[in-house]
Amino acid sequence: MNQKIDNVQDPSGVKLRLSAQRALCGNVPGTLRSVSVEYHDTVIACRYAFDDGATTSEMELLSCASTEIIADYREPYTITEEFVIVPFPSKPEYLRYLVYMRAEDIVA
Repeated sequence: MNQKIDNVQDPSGVKLRLSAQRALCGNVPGTLRSVSVEYHDTVIACRYAFDDGATTSEMELLSCASTEIIADYREPYTITEEFVIVPFPSKPEYLRYLVYMRAEDIVA
């Protein structure tokens, strides 16, 4: 991994990471490479990085995860989603908190 991931223990960041990890349970398609999140004031951002074979239904599955994340917050919080296609072996760029990363670069 060529990018520094922020793991500072701020209470809002901890809540967001736990919410995102819970929301991913049962919502991780095989083409998903990584999920990262961050917040700015009352806006939560989610970035979902896929292989080049992601389908619309797989992206919709991750939109369900975003809905579960924002359900943990009250107004005026909002959520944004970014779906990026990053074919392997290119490395995806992450938001502040990396909450899911597929195992890759395994040497046989």
